[in-house]
Amino acid sequence: MKDLLQIPNLVSLSRIFLAPLVGYFLWKNDDRSTLICLSLLILAGVSDGLDGYLARRLKKVSQLGIALDPVADKIFAGLLIVFLVLFRDLPLWLAAVVVGRDLLILAGGTVLLKNKHLPVPSNLTGKYTFTVIIFLLGSYIIRFPFGITLYTYLTVIMTAASIIIYGRVFRFVRNGHPAPKFVDRPVLKTGRILLTLVFISITSYYLYLEYFK
Repeated sequence: MKDLLQIPNLVSLSRIFLAPLVGYFLWKNDDRSTLICLSLLILAGVSDGLDGYLARRLKKVSQLGIALDPVADKIFAGLLIVFLVLFRDLPLWLAAVVVGRDLLILAGGTVLLKNKHLPVPSNLTGKYTFTVIIFLLGSYIIRFPFGITLYTYLTVIMTAASIIIYGRVFRFVRNGHPAPKFVDRPVLKTGRILLTLVFISITSYYLYLEYFK
């Protein structure tokens, strides 16, 4: 309980509590509610990077936090996918791809915990995949056709890559080895930030045309 109440872990938990709010505003289905949904989605994305930063900055890294971060991601994304299937016509096959990946990873983590191994920490591929999924879900929230097409392809590719890498990490930890460390190289980080800014700019222009002009 002491670890759970640490600030980084509370930030992780906040993503779980944001999901029902997004569902409520999706159900209302008007322009103002759509913008509120998008704001909540952005807040969830920010919290995904903030919890790890705070844990390192405050020196509050814990085993609970390592496990809670990816679990919070998966619960948030899973609930949001259900709401989008109900209120935004998200295809069931795409929902199955995203949820299936999360279930596989959670099942692997459960096996490791049951055998008293350390939980598998979230890695860079998992973070990238979650970011792509956030953009995909955001495109469905605002009904952005270009974003839906682009992020559908990227989600399928990143999901396949993340399953392969998580499988490798699972095998390492299951055999008693420490989980491999994933280094975010400066070149890749800079490229990812630039691409993200480009996508945000395109999406922002669409938002302006559809909701503000």
